[in-house]
Amino acid sequence: MAKSDFLQFKRYYIFPVLVLLLSIYLISVILRTPYVGIDVNQTRGGLWQVSDIAPHSWADKQGIEEGTTILSVNGIPVGDFQTVSMFRTVEKASSITFLIDGSVTHFTRIEDEVSLDQWLFYIIFPSLYSGIMLVLSFFILIHNRNDESGKRLIMFLLTTGLAYLAASGSSRGDYISSVICTFTFLIAPAYLLHFIDAYFRQIDARWFSPWFYRSMKVVTILVVLIESLFIIIGYYPLWVPSLIGFLFLLFIIVALVIVFYGNQRYRKSQFAPILQYLIAGIFVAFSPFMFLYLLPNIWFGVPIISGEASILFIMVLPMVFIYLISAKRLFDIDFVMGRLRYYAYVSIIPTSLVVLTVMLVVDHNWGVQHVFLLFLSVILIFVVFLYIKEIFDYKIQRNLFSEKNNYHNSLQRFVHDMKQETNPVGLFRRLKRELIDVIGMKEVEVFSRNTISNFFCMYQEIPLQLMHECVDRVQKLNADVGTLVELEKNRGYVLVIGHTMSKITYLYCSDKPNQTALNLDEKAYLQTISHNTNIALENLLLIEDLFQELQHVRKDRNQRYPAWLSRLLFSLSDHQRKEIAVDLHDSVLQEQLYLYRQMDDYISRKQNIPNEVQEKLIHFREQMLDNIHLIRETCNELRPPFLEELGLIPSLENLVNQYQLRSNFTVQFESNQFHMELNSEYVLGIYRIVQELLSNAMKHSYADMVYLQITSENGDVKVHYRDNGVGMEERNQIESYSHMGLSGIEQRVNGLNGTFEIKTAKNQGFEMNIVFHDVTDQFGGETQWFEF
Repeated sequence: MAKSDFLQFKRYYIFPVLVLLLSIYLISVILRTPYVGIDVNQTRGGLWQVSDIAPHSWADKQGIEEGTTILSVNGIPVGDFQTVSMFRTVEKASSITFLIDGSVTHFTRIEDEVSLDQWLFYIIFPSLYSGIMLVLSFFILIHNRNDESGKRLIMFLLTTGLAYLAASGSSRGDYISSVICTFTFLIAPAYLLHFIDAYFRQIDARWFSPWFYRSMKVVTILVVLIESLFIIIGYYPLWVPSLIGFLFLLFIIVALVIVFYGNQRYRKSQFAPILQYLIAGIFVAFSPFMFLYLLPNIWFGVPIISGEASILFIMVLPMVFIYLISAKRLFDIDFVMGRLRYYAYVSIIPTSLVVLTVMLVVDHNWGVQHVFLLFLSVILIFVVFLYIKEIFDYKIQRNLFSEKNNYHNSLQRFVHDMKQETNPVGLFRRLKRELIDVIGMKEVEVFSRNTISNFFCMYQEIPLQLMHECVDRVQKLNADVGTLVELEKNRGYVLVIGHTMSKITYLYCSDKPNQTALNLDEKAYLQTISHNTNIALENLLLIEDLFQELQHVRKDRNQRYPAWLSRLLFSLSDHQRKEIAVDLHDSVLQEQLYLYRQMDDYISRKQNIPNEVQEKLIHFREQMLDNIHLIRETCNELRPPFLEELGLIPSLENLVNQYQLRSNFTVQFESNQFHMELNSEYVLGIYRIVQELLSNAMKHSYADMVYLQITSENGDVKVHYRDNGVGMEERNQIESYSHMGLSGIEQRVNGLNGTFEIKTAKNQGFEMNIVFHDVTDQFGGETQWFEF
């Protein structure tokens, strides 16, 4: 192996290998050493008595009670036993002699009496967790070797896995396990913050200083050195475990505060879901240990749940970070947490009833700890059940149940289908069919009443008495759209689904076939679908009015289009022109250029072509070149080149120069008094108007002089055009509009909220003055394009 490869191997794999070796050592300690679980105190008379019994331990399973006197451990006096003199605990014992009820009781071969609880909490769970962390770490190391946050995550995962194993070894009184346990528990929050810092630094987000986790690492090393020193000299003060627990609690609180601060800082950014996901993971992982074991044990001396049970929740945290660093996207943490809160609130009352029932039925000495654990277990079961039920309903409810009573899908289907309707009658038929299929009503009717003439409009035969009662009940209760009103004489309900100045539309629904009243879901469904129908009906009426207005405008030649319609039509036209120009440029023009180059190359290479043929080819080549120029000119007219890049005035100067080359008149263009920034819509509109005026001058005016001026003053833009051509008589102006493009100019000016004035007479030339008023205030001062 090369030196560089060895250094790389050492750099990336030394820590996982070291953790693997330490894990093997800790597992061997756990397997060969029984967990006795006895804390002792010495009385004034010099006797050693049991002060506390750890749950799930050997002493707990043997029924050893607090206050029991211990005579000897492994055949030697209690005070001389190493774990008693060091930690005030009885561990590493093979035999113990007790004084129980005045008689001596001797227990031997303790290492052979390992209960199922010990196997689960102290051997299987820690070993399995540590093994999973090792596998995940090697997986990240192989696939994310160059990822800085991945490296920090490996450190955190291996540390938590080792901490779980070391806690089991430390509880057995092993010195090395105690030092490893202290180091890993205190360093884990530091590695957590280091990972968060590295992860968010990669996505350009950082809100706390590395000083926090660096200080934690320094404090951890100092505490480990102090603890090691005490172990070496054989004196272990009782305040050391309290100090370690306090520092661990402080480090976790600091980590939570930092993450909460980041969440507040970035709560409106794209990083908010990641931070909320981190908060949820940290809280679920550490809150049981802190609030149910550590704090109650410090304050009251009695934990709510055992440390073994609380430490199991730490398994959640590494999974959180694995998902965070490897997943392509996060799930909606806001939705999940909101759902869990909602289910927790809903579950409080049934959980309380279940707990009270169990306490009354089950004969047990119920303490605060037992009641809390029962309440927590029951509410978790309810929350999980409700969450699974929601997923179950969404996944397979559609396959298990028919369309009847499937209100959510019905609303989705109705909203989707009603977009296909083009008239109110079709909408009402679809509504009627939906209500009969979903709720199963016998009769569904829709009718309207004209509020001016008081006449009814029926879409099919309906009893007059029923319609009168529906109207009377709605008027009596002053019901609005979507309000469900129950009828008195005729069994059923009525809702208003449409309301205009001259007409009100009613929806009548009969009772269900079994003569039962509508339930809450059905009432809510009816109200929602009536609101949707009202919106659809209003849109249909607006569209119908719009079509009538457009037909009226189309029939009346003197009627101008509405400004918004003119803008829409010209936006469509400009978009089509742009598409045609692009197509011509990218297809026809390129093909012509290719053919021209091929022909030019052929003529230049072939020297033995007859003169007559060569002249023909040269003639064709020149014609092809003319066609290329013509296509380019057409593209430029369809899509003005560099209009947005150059601006209005330089583009108009280019346009004027083009027409002077192609026509027989001279153009005098003045723009010295124009000083205004226009949005793209005005720039394009004014350019098209000037283009049309110059085109008319070239085709119809027979002028030899054209004067064009553009000015700006007090927010207005003025365009003045004048030529000395043949002009036209006033009576022919309307007919000439369609032939000379003046109608298009008028509609463009109208669409940009402008006005224009024409002065002309036969043989007196043509003059047009156009004014666009308050240009800076139009359309919000920004470009408004119609997208296609």
